[in-house]
Amino acid sequence: MQTFKLTLQPRSPFGTALVGDTLFGQLCWALRLRRGEARLKELLRGYSGGEPFAVLSDAFPAGLLPRPAVPEAALGRTPDPKARKEDKRRVWLPAADSHLPLAEWLALAREQESSSRARIEVLTQNTINRLTGTTGEGLFAPRQVERIVYATGATLDVYVVLDENRLELAALREALGDIGAGGYGRDASAGLGKFEVVALESHAWPVTNGKQAITLAPCAPQPEHLDANGCFYQPLTRFGRHGNVAVLSGSAGPFKRPILMLRTAAFLTLHEPVPPFHGTGLGGAQQPISGVIPATVHQGYTPLVPVNAFLLAESA
Repeated sequence: MQTFKLTLQPRSPFGTALVGDTLFGQLCWALRLRRGEARLKELLRGYSGGEPFAVLSDAFPAGLLPRPAVPEAALGRTPDPKARKEDKRRVWLPAADSHLPLAEWLALAREQESSSRARIEVLTQNTINRLTGTTGEGLFAPRQVERIVYATGATLDVYVVLDENRLELAALREALGDIGAGGYGRDASAGLGKFEVVALESHAWPVTNGKQAITLAPCAPQPEHLDANGCFYQPLTRFGRHGNVAVLSGSAGPFKRPILMLRTAAFLTLHEPVPPFHGTGLGGAQQPISGVIPATVHQGYTPLVPVNAFLLAESA
């Protein structure tokens, strides 16, 4: 499988953050609408058995990667309580320097530049009762919702590990273009979530001799492939829901079963050289996560960035 880098340019605010597993779900719907249900089933054959046709990352500010969840003590450094507040803001690392020793790379952590920084806006929405011509209580009570607004001209990087023997690169770009035109995530029908695919190119991470990597999307790990003493992560519970026509299908409602995953930017130590991706394909008929469509799958895979690291936990 080959790694590619997508460059996206937001064309509207977003109601849902651009994250890999949600973007993969919309990719499946886009392929179903464009290519048909039979073609989608063909692409998903073997998905829960370690054979994904595509693995998508979260969207990151152009040229940046998320700071991994590695404690200072594991790097042999004494934590500085005075620096914790500043470190919470310095969460981005330059992607071009991922080959540096981890401690040196982390020293380059910085905030996102204000010219491309996303901000959260809070808006008040109303639903008008057509009988009274005004708002009211319950369903008709005014409510506040958040949306993500990107700076004008900002671009985002998404990394995709693709099996071109199963899905052509042009078909991938076409499907993602459909998502961008129709809208991604919440309130797409109200104009949110629009983006344009401005570039798609082959990508290769610098080769390292180690067995450590950073995850670029939420994932369900494979413990047998990992050295638990060298892994650091934050947990994430996904309360997924169906999209498209499945929202209105069946008596079970649109919601899927909760899934426990590792949050993006987990630090993993593997038993073997770093592969392009890691994780598990969730769902399918054998382990259903949906009462509406038992064959539903969820992306538990993540692209990996090899890193040059030495942790005290490994040598203990």
